[in-house]
Amino acid sequence: MASAKRRRSDTESGHGGRVFNPSWTTDYFVHEQSNSIICLICLEKIAVCKSYNVNRHYTTKHAVSYDKFKGQFRIDKIELLKKTFLAQQSVMKTKVISSYSATKISFLMAEAIAKSGKPFCTGDLLKNCLKIFCKEICPEKTPTVKDLSLSHQTIARRVKDLSKNIELSLKEKLNKCEAYSLALDESTDRGDTAQLAIFIRGITSNFEVIEELLDINHMKDTTRGEDILSEVKKTLVKFELPEKKLGGVTTDGASALTGKNIGFIALLKKSINHEILSYHCIIHQEQLCAKVLEMKNVMELVIHTVNFIISRGLNHRQFKQLLEGCGSEAEDVIYFSQVRWLSRAATLKRFF
Repeated sequence: MASAKRRRSDTESGHGGRVFNPSWTTDYFVHEQSNSIICLICLEKIAVCKSYNVNRHYTTKHAVSYDKFKGQFRIDKIELLKKTFLAQQSVMKTKVISSYSATKISFLMAEAIAKSGKPFCTGDLLKNCLKIFCKEICPEKTPTVKDLSLSHQTIARRVKDLSKNIELSLKEKLNKCEAYSLALDESTDRGDTAQLAIFIRGITSNFEVIEELLDINHMKDTTRGEDILSEVKKTLVKFELPEKKLGGVTTDGASALTGKNIGFIALLKKSINHEILSYHCIIHQEQLCAKVLEMKNVMELVIHTVNFIISRGLNHRQFKQLLEGCGSEAEDVIYFSQVRWLSRAATLKRFF
């Protein structure tokens, strides 16, 4: 005799193969929501959709207090409990949406603060300004503003998260490149820490050119060619860039970068298995040309005039008043610094 076929509840529709009975709402004060049975009295979820389980829950916990409701009074009580339950659900949903909006605004403001270069503590000032605005224009949005977290610690975390996201996006773009080249610049900041800026330009199979600042590495020790090579290698590993796709390197004329034997470029060419092109910084070449030419007939007159205006307080004040009276876009002239060689162009442009 063939064995009876077992019934499998997971192959049937509904709550594990069982269907909610609408009469349970009147009999046991329960409500169906999202394939779950909720008790309207205590808001507990009933695990199994069976008449026995629903009846047992009502009998053991609520029958004594709610059996007294009969007829229309029972129906009115059920409707009241149902409205209360749905209102609570709506409040929770609104709270979730409000929390999402507050988080999104927090990220957008952190991005704006980072782009402006302002201190992270600016977030507290922005929050106070938003409170004042909402109080006068849209008071109903005040609770959302209060939920905003714009402390300097939060802004720092947001900026860090945004930085990671940008890094991942850049990594995905660079993985599509068929070839790429690097440009390096090493300089010292005001704290005497060497900063190595690495730029990249890559091209995809669709001839899309990607040009971005790849990384900035802080070099607290020596800045020899081998040290720079080590930092560049770390960056290539960090962004998963294969060395075989590297086609060229551009640097300035520092000996640590362009040295014949132990310079960065010489060491890099020895460490890879294919030929690469090396270029000298175009801007630096222009500066070398300007340094050779000197342009004394132009620069001496300009520097003398600028110094005459700025170095004397009365002249400087009168000159600024003159510019203001003429409606000039520029508010002042600029000093020329021999050390900061890019200031030559800025000084001449402003002077003109």
